[in-house]
Amino acid sequence: MKHSMTWTAALLTVSALTFHASPAAAQLSLEGRIGSVIPVGELSDEGGQTAGLGFAAEAMFSFSDRATAYAGVSRHDFNGEDGAADISSTGFNGGVKFLLGEGNAIPWVRGGLMIHKPDFGPGEGDWEAGLDTGVGVDWMVRPNIGIVPALRFNTYSSADVSLQFISLDLGLHLHLGR
Repeated sequence: MKHSMTWTAALLTVSALTFHASPAAAQLSLEGRIGSVIPVGELSDEGGQTAGLGFAAEAMFSFSDRATAYAGVSRHDFNGEDGAADISSTGFNGGVKFLLGEGNAIPWVRGGLMIHKPDFGPGEGDWEAGLDTGVGVDWMVRPNIGIVPALRFNTYSSADVSLQFISLDLGLHLHLGR
């Protein structure tokens, strides 16, 4: 896990140095999303968790025509099954989103870090760092409004359980200043 985080930090640093802001590209935007969160691995197998609901809000800053830095907050709620307590995960995320095309439907890939705190029902866990990754499409329905379907994968470990989950979500992206 620490090795993956080191590589992610290195990728973010190289990205920041490689892409420099141009006045035309520099832009602030906001995104809110909701979706289904599906536990995988230990969270599902041993943790007794089933799919739940996730929410997120992010601010983004385009620092080149193809790269955007993002930072935000998110919450993921999983439903306990067969007597298992519900688990939620709340915290912060940030990283870089790379645009892979042009036009009204722009595919993208993103990667970064998350710092989340799990809540195991009767007791909360500690703040833990993990990976935040995803792919999706920014589908522009207006010059400054986009609909954003996405598939994301998040992972981090707490003292009690390894939390890995897939998010299938839909976002609303508002480009400010366009």
